[in-house]
Parts: sequence; C-alpha cells; structure tokens
Amino acid sequence: MTNVTDRVQILAIGVDPVTMEQAVARCLDFLAEERPHLVVTPNAEIAYAASKDPSLAAILNDADLAVPDGIGVVMASRMLGQPVPEKVGGADLATSLMKALDARGTGRVFLFGTRPEVVAEAARRLQAQYPHVSLVGFRDGFFKPEEEPAIIEQIRAAQADLLFVALGSPKQERWLHQHLPALGVRLGMGVGGTIDVWAGAVPRAPEWMLKANLEWLFRIVKLGRVGRSVPPLVRFVFAVLGRSLRRGGRSQD
Repeated sequence: MTNVTDRVQILAIGVDPVTMEQAVARCLDFLAEERPHLVVTPNAEIAYAASKDPSLAAILNDADLAVPDGIGVVMASRMLGQPVPEKVGGADLATSLMKALDARGTGRVFLFGTRPEVVAEAARRLQAQYPHVSLVGFRDGFFKPEEEPAIIEQIRAAQADLLFVALGSPKQERWLHQHLPALGVRLGMGVGGTIDVWAGAVPRAPEWMLKANLEWLFRIVKLGRVGRSVPPLVRFVFAVLGRSLRRGGRSQD
C-alpha cells in the first residue's frame, strides 16, 4: 500500500503513483474499514488551483487517496522525474468501483450532486446496471447553507458506505473534507461530472479520444469550456516547466 510519503509531488500537491487496479483495490480496502476515507482525483486544473490556494492544497494532501486524473498530471510527473504508472480518471475509477462492488454483491451507495432529474436518472440507471449494489439514496446539488444539516442527516440515515459527490471542484472536495466525519460513510469521493455521464446527460469522449488521452480536449470543446479551462491549463504547463527547469539546474550544481 502506498504511503502519503511515497506520493509524487505535482506543484503543491502529492498524487499516489497507482494503477487503476491498485486504486480500486485501495478503495475496496477503505470500504472494509470503519473510519471515513476521502478520495480525490486532481487533474491539471485542480493541481494548478491548489498551487495558488494553500487551503485547497491542504485538503488534497490530507486525502487518503489522490489519483492522477488526466494526462496533464501524468505528463507533469514525467517532466519532474517521478513518473506515475498511468492516468487514473475519476469517472473511470468510480465506474470500476461500481463494477467491483457488483461482482462482490455488496455496497451501499449514495449519490449527491448535479440537477434533480439528472441524479435521479443516474441512480435508476446504476441500479439497473449494477443490481447487486444497493443505491440507498440520492440528492441534487442545489441547496442553501441552512439545508446542509438535513442533507447530512439524509445521507447518514441511508446508512451508505460509499458517497459520490458531484458539486464541481473544488467545492466537492471542500464539502467532503468538512462534513465527512458526520456522514457515517466509509468512503467519500468527489466525482465532478460523472453522475451526469451515468445519467446520459453528458456524453463521454469517443473511444479513440479516450485511448489517445484526449478526453480533456473533448470536454473543453463539447462543454464550451475553452475560456474557463484553457488559461489554467496553460499556466499549469508553465508552472511545471519552471519547476522542472529549477530542479534540473539544482541537479547540475
């Protein structure tokens, strides 16, 4: 099992050098333990945001598992001389975990986030696709601060052991970090747009783009995020390049 001290440093955060198979195994181990665990899936955009936000970096670094979500993080690890074995996408990890739980015939899952009709449809589809997993509840992601105690109680009363939260990053990571001890779950994971994908509301990239590690480009173009996503990605690349050059300069001294 990878320790936090074995993590690969990407700017201000560490990511676990795990394969998808190893990540799923870690999550299954977490579900066998009594205490709550936080799983995060930082991509290049989140990694750059954390480099400018110490509170976000602290949350990500405090997680029990941080997987390299996105080819940008994988390439950065190689540039910095600490390559991770492969990309472990958050959507793929969540789906692989559902498959593993279904094969075991166990698991109590709660979905929290996105629009009311979308999370309801995702729950319906997941229950049909993974009949041996119990979808014990769902709740949309539109709420006022004063509604949070009722949401926490709803999740706790459902006796879920696995909670997928889709509030967008970094809101979902902050929410989980703050409330995880009160939720009664064994594993909480921020999944971004994964619930929308499960519901069929948002398409995934074509297979050839997935194999070419171009899903990030598909999401930016398809979802109209060029103005929002490209500048942080460019800044991430330059930040990693700067870190790599400084490291290379020190190694020659």
